[in-house]
Amino acid sequence: MTGNVTKRKPRLFYLDWVRGLSAILIVITHFNNPYLVEHPIFANSPFGIYIGSLGVSQFLIISGAALMYSHEDAEKLDLKRFYWKRCKSIFPMFWIAFIAANVYLFLRQGGIVAAQAPKYSVLLSVIGMDGYLANAGIPTFYTLGEWFLGFILLFYVIFPLLRYGVKCHPWITGVIIAILYVLTIVLYPDSQGMPSDLLLTIRLPELVFGMYFVRFIKKVPHVVGAAAVVLLAVQQSTDILKGNVAVTLVGVAFFLFLVWISQWFDRQPVRVAIGSLSKYSYAIFLVHHQVIMQVYTIVNPDSLGVSNAYLLFVADMLIIAVLSWMLLRVTDAVVAYVSRMFQKVEK
Repeated sequence: MTGNVTKRKPRLFYLDWVRGLSAILIVITHFNNPYLVEHPIFANSPFGIYIGSLGVSQFLIISGAALMYSHEDAEKLDLKRFYWKRCKSIFPMFWIAFIAANVYLFLRQGGIVAAQAPKYSVLLSVIGMDGYLANAGIPTFYTLGEWFLGFILLFYVIFPLLRYGVKCHPWITGVIIAILYVLTIVLYPDSQGMPSDLLLTIRLPELVFGMYFVRFIKKVPHVVGAAAVVLLAVQQSTDILKGNVAVTLVGVAFFLFLVWISQWFDRQPVRVAIGSLSKYSYAIFLVHHQVIMQVYTIVNPDSLGVSNAYLLFVADMLIIAVLSWMLLRVTDAVVAYVSRMFQKVEK
């Protein structure tokens, strides 16, 4: 086997575990906010940070960890193959979900295009950057995918450089990222266009922590797991950490906690359920927000009691599960169909 070939590795339960739980946190976030913000049925600010920030933090850490786990052993990263695989994993499903959602919304709104954006900005949707750039006040046709999709695409662009740094110069890379993080916190005012917590330099510590974890740490000792619990408990009771620093440190501590306790959940029934959540996490991520928004056009959140709110959450989850299952299968079928068009046929 050449140095450019990445050997297929066994799945790590904790990667699926964190990814699956992160997907649930993101769904809970949009179920609560803004519809049930006055009477949420789930904690809205666990450990002193917004629940959505906690979920995204776990997604970022696990994204760094998963990519590093898959590509750490190759002597040299095959860039063409790497970027092609990333594009195939992201864009077909996103395009299909985007088209389906906009067809539905167009019909639901009586043949009216609700988005007030220049026609050329649809190109931002084609490249998956619409949700990310919409947060900077740029008019787009953003429909689904959140800002996180565009952000993770930026991460994919720089991953080869980060991989090199973590593998070959871990200390220097860590120091550079820490300096960029501190400088951004100190120098970037919140009044500027893009929210600071969406900036690459603010989220690099989480992405790279996942890479360092897989490369050098691999397992959470009991003392570290217990320390993470103490930090989370102190933060929950005192709210001593604030802003982006709180999101970063709480996110890392919560990740360590989840990985630590995963050893006690690593049983076949749980593996099957978590494996499904992980497998469909991207599809869930794409469909959940529109599902929740459309359901709340039918159900008045102000009239929901606690029991009915939980029932509505279960109903939303069932709809999301079915649509995610359909989206994955439609995507696989479309990709296979298009691939056949470009197969070389010997005559």
